[in-house]
Amino acid sequence: HNFQGDRAGIVHRLDRATSGVMICAKHESALKMLQKQFHDRQVKKNYIAVIKGELEPTKANIIAPIGRNIHNPKQFHVTTLGKHAETVYEVVDSKNGYSLVRLTPATGRTHHLRVHLNHLAHPIVGDVLYGGEESTRLLLHAMSLEIKLPSGKLMNFTSVLPIEFK
Repeated sequence: HNFQGDRAGIVHRLDRATSGVMICAKHESALKMLQKQFHDRQVKKNYIAVIKGELEPTKANIIAPIGRNIHNPKQFHVTTLGKHAETVYEVVDSKNGYSLVRLTPATGRTHHLRVHLNHLAHPIVGDVLYGGEESTRLLLHAMSLEIKLPSGKLMNFTSVLPIEFK
């Protein structure tokens, strides 16, 4: 891995339209150490999303494998041929036909949270790729991320919830 170019220091990904916390590294040894924690699923991530409707139950664990949709290569979907994917959700608030939901992924698949909510027939507002209604943006926000720094210190990084989510 060469620590140069456009992606130097990028530890992990967020979908292009997702706002919130991202971790970057200043040098290659830190990059490898931080990326290993993502690979080993030692990082605790919390997201906030706005969905249409209300989820029942209001707190649950979604375990549904995710794979690429062969009929639409830009999309992923729940399929028995997919890779293990797990999300804990909790409804924070509901009003006017929408819900604010806290999402904690135990795995890190592409479009993971978007696919799981679409699978529950409650796509994220602004997520037109997965059946969500039109909005000025995708209402998915990486709220917090807990990771161990190269110094050994456990840190929790947070990001303020954008005004669109209120």
